[in-house]
Amino acid sequence: MLSPFTLSQDSDKLTALYLDAVLLKDFFVKAKGSERLGIIRLWITEGIPYAFRDNPLLYEAARTFIARQVNVHTKEVTIVGSGRIGYSLKKKEWGRKFTPLYSDLDFTIISNDLYKNLVNDFQKWVGDIHTRKTRPENISQMDGWLKAIKTVNNNIPKGYINTKQLYSNKEGNYPTVKKCNSTMWMLNKILAQTASAPQISGVSIRVYSDWRACVRQLQNNFEDALIW
Repeated sequence: MLSPFTLSQDSDKLTALYLDAVLLKDFFVKAKGSERLGIIRLWITEGIPYAFRDNPLLYEAARTFIARQVNVHTKEVTIVGSGRIGYSLKKKEWGRKFTPLYSDLDFTIISNDLYKNLVNDFQKWVGDIHTRKTRPENISQMDGWLKAIKTVNNNIPKGYINTKQLYSNKEGNYPTVKKCNSTMWMLNKILAQTASAPQISGVSIRVYSDWRACVRQLQNNFEDALIW
């Protein structure tokens, strides 16, 4: 015999497109594991991002532009963070509103091919540093590279990589990184020239190997911010 679905108390209060920060926090802390995953999927990776709420098709145009530039499907491009829900989801900034000119657009791409190409560029970069084919301009830049390398090495087993932590040069030795960086540079310029676009401080790309890795990391971020 089939049993009805059972949800946690107050689940019927989660009806808004952009959930109230306090309501989301209170419910997530007491929610079942499956419901936490549901919140991540429904509100944090799907739907119309808050930053584009006044012109949803502009969001579609922006992510289509990204998809074409880096050769992925448009459905594999989404936005997370304050640009998605309307406020910061970080531990020390939870609930801080998305603010034009001061907030970023955090684009996320779920593509195993793009992810593997970025990992290959990263590994080539590390190897080039060891063989001195690629050299920093100064000690400060080298310190930054070493910190970035450590972070990326920690993130790769989790199935994601942040392009802003990778290095590209004019010679094009790391083509996928260069393509991602140039895509974000162009997108930033295009949005700045688009009258109805949100005014932002910048744009970034994080690439996941698959949806499982994406949802898992976002859930870990939530639990770190709200529970532990």
